[in-house]
Amino acid sequence: MSHASPERALVSQWRLAFRDVVEGLRAHRVWSRLARMDIKQRYRRSILGPFWITITMIVFIAAVGPLYGVLLGIPTSAFLPYVAMGLISWGLVSTLILEGTTTFLGAEDLVRSVKLPFTVHVMRMLYRNLIMFAHNLLAFVPFMLYLRVWPHWQWLMAIPGVALILMAALPAAFLLGTVCARYRDMQQIVASLVQLSFFVTPIFWKPELLKSRQYLADYNPFHLLLESVRGPVVGEIPSAITYVKIVVIILVLYIAATPFFVRYRRRLSFWV
Repeated sequence: MSHASPERALVSQWRLAFRDVVEGLRAHRVWSRLARMDIKQRYRRSILGPFWITITMIVFIAAVGPLYGVLLGIPTSAFLPYVAMGLISWGLVSTLILEGTTTFLGAEDLVRSVKLPFTVHVMRMLYRNLIMFAHNLLAFVPFMLYLRVWPHWQWLMAIPGVALILMAALPAAFLLGTVCARYRDMQQIVASLVQLSFFVTPIFWKPELLKSRQYLADYNPFHLLLESVRGPVVGEIPSAITYVKIVVIILVLYIAATPFFVRYRRRLSFWV
């Protein structure tokens, strides 16, 4: 009885993983419908649905933004949009990370009962959070009206920023989802790290306050991702080096996640 060589088995694993990704991306009707069902299920008996999160964010920004503006000596007209877009963008980044840890665990029933590409579950999570981000953008409207800030063409530069965040979240979800399916304690560790990152990332404060240590913010991956979305809206177009750093972060994530997913993809059904 012949056995496949290790090299042939490895090539087969890579081929199957590549097919998983391609078929998962093509199944856009499946993961987009599942994402919308997730949102409807979560707010099934709520009158305002996901807009409760938007209202909560408006209240939080209105309460905290002016306070930190006074503490830091920054005019409210300049600081409030900065805080508002920072919180909205942080909501997207942090939720993608936190829900990335439960990408496969949250789809346990589907993973065990329906033969779907694992990429479908990742895209489902990404699309769901993109919809929520679109809802949360409405939280910026009241402050636009209050401060008389009108849309500008440079705001369109925030769209590539959102795309870059999603591109980074894709391999991160594969990596975190696989690790957390195997080691459940990792969810709490990741949640703690995200909470810590909230305070060390310039959301309620500006990098200039670090003075000679501003490099700590310049190389903070969360700050780079936030600025790609917040910068164009508050009138600070990110520099080319910012986008270069983000691309490097994305490449590192893909380099780390790809072989990991290839090797452990077949075990996910047992781990969940």
